[in-house]
Amino acid sequence: ATRFLVRARVRPHLAPRPAMATVAIAPDVQAHPTATALTLALRLAPIATYLACELVNSDFVTNFIACILALAVDFWWCKNVSGRLLVGLRYWNEISDDGESTWRFESRDDEGMARVSANEKRLFWTTLYGGAIAWAALLVGAIASFELNYALIPLVALCLAMTNLVGYFKCSKDAQSQLNGFARRQVASALFSGVGSSAS
Repeated sequence: ATRFLVRARVRPHLAPRPAMATVAIAPDVQAHPTATALTLALRLAPIATYLACELVNSDFVTNFIACILALAVDFWWCKNVSGRLLVGLRYWNEISDDGESTWRFESRDDEGMARVSANEKRLFWTTLYGGAIAWAALLVGAIASFELNYALIPLVALCLAMTNLVGYFKCSKDAQSQLNGFARRQVASALFSGVGSSAS
């Protein structure tokens, strides 16, 4: 019985082990339903406030303050929260002591980008472009109807929307160049390691 047990223990080590196939496991997509809903709601809130403010209150100053506050909340949320969560991007602007303005861009690595939800990414960019287009149309409408006071609101909104749009566009281009550079380095590393192993 002892001899049989010893043979049973030795035999698996002597038998050749079958080659194991490598399976790439896709990372889990991170969904942010609350952030997505708030992004959409905060993007629509200033537009709804602008369109309905005259029905609620005829005082321009009060309406102007209400719209600007709604725009400020939407701008802050888009710049600091939804961009980081929904598309993995973040940007900011730094002013040096000598007054020079510098854009800073930050993005997730390739593994983090793979966790970004395609639907959330599509909604983020759609609302970003759609908001700018909507405010441009409202600005044209206010000027065409000679409501120059109320044209100030879509003008401010368009400036804020374009700031976010340009910032995230530059950030996206920077992230894409970083990912392309990383891919090129990985391919070069694989080629050099392959050449080195074949030479040896």
